[in-house]
Amino acid sequence: MPPDESTATEPGSSPHGKESSQHRTFGNSRVSHEQFRFVYAAEHVYVAGLLLHGLFFVVFLWLNIRELYLFNILSLAAFSLAFYLNRNSRHNLALWLVYLEVILHASLASWLLGWNSGFYYYLLAIGPMLFINPGRSLLEKLLLSAVPVMLLIFLYSQSLRGFPLYYLNLDIIHLLHIGNLIATVAVTAYLAHYYAKGVNESQQQLQKLTEAYQQLATYDSLTRLLNRHAMTQAIEDEVSRFRRDDKPFVLALGDIDDFKQINDRFGHHVGDVLLKKLASRMQQRLRRHDVISRWGGEEFLILLSDVRLSEAESVLNELREYLAEPVRASSLDQGVTITFGAAQYSDERGIDQTIQAADRAMYRGKTAGKNRVVLDRSESE
Repeated sequence: MPPDESTATEPGSSPHGKESSQHRTFGNSRVSHEQFRFVYAAEHVYVAGLLLHGLFFVVFLWLNIRELYLFNILSLAAFSLAFYLNRNSRHNLALWLVYLEVILHASLASWLLGWNSGFYYYLLAIGPMLFINPGRSLLEKLLLSAVPVMLLIFLYSQSLRGFPLYYLNLDIIHLLHIGNLIATVAVTAYLAHYYAKGVNESQQQLQKLTEAYQQLATYDSLTRLLNRHAMTQAIEDEVSRFRRDDKPFVLALGDIDDFKQINDRFGHHVGDVLLKKLASRMQQRLRRHDVISRWGGEEFLILLSDVRLSEAESVLNELREYLAEPVRASSLDQGVTITFGAAQYSDERGIDQTIQAADRAMYRGKTAGKNRVVLDRSESE
């Protein structure tokens, strides 16, 4: 089926305006589909980070740990800035900012409150965030992931040698440990969920773009009929059927009479409307298994399947008479006629010569007075 008029696209443009098969819009920037999956997931993690550090601020204020509630003000600013940068094409800078914040916050909290507080868990969440970023090489990701691993080893070794700077109630330490463990797992799962969702959304977008480009490659953008390339393929398929089943077929070339004068008198917009209306009429009138295309300009090529030349003549005459009914297109309100030339296919002359024979027959019809069907009888039926 031809594409719906509301979704069709002019040749040379993207099927979705600013979108293309390689890029799509995110925030105020355009990113590749691979980047979209990362920045889409990262945005949701930055929002989660804001919520989490807002909670930390309240907890540390309640516990009266001045260094940490003041640091969490910086953390809130860092995640807010990361969200802004991610939305405005600075995706790697946003990730750097969050990378440093997580390392510093986890290290500071572990040093002040001790290993058992569980703040080191957040260092484990850095790896997944780094590895879904398509903007860095595997070596860079490994090196950047090594930093939190070395910090983990250092913090653990320090916990064996000394005591935390702040002594908290054991129940509070346990609650912090469990809360940090749950939060780390939740943030990692959150990241994976939105990355998978971004992958799915990206794949759906690519599928839509692929279908739109397939329509552009198959259909004429104005009339929604098959274009020349797709029609050639349809004829080749019919030739294969002809050779297999010995079913004859006819190619007919139709040209709107006096189309140039219509364009000159009423304008090209009216001419375009006329082409669309006539294309729609022909589709409605032809048999279900016949194929029609816009061959070029005001010319239409029709494949009449399973008929001989004499049978095709009556089909084309009925179509010609039906098309001659008045057409209303803006200021145009008159009958418009078409001259057809038709030729029966044979392997001896092939597709191109059959179309040329139909074209010559149509030209004879034009010189003989137009609005008629002329058959090429140079090949026996």
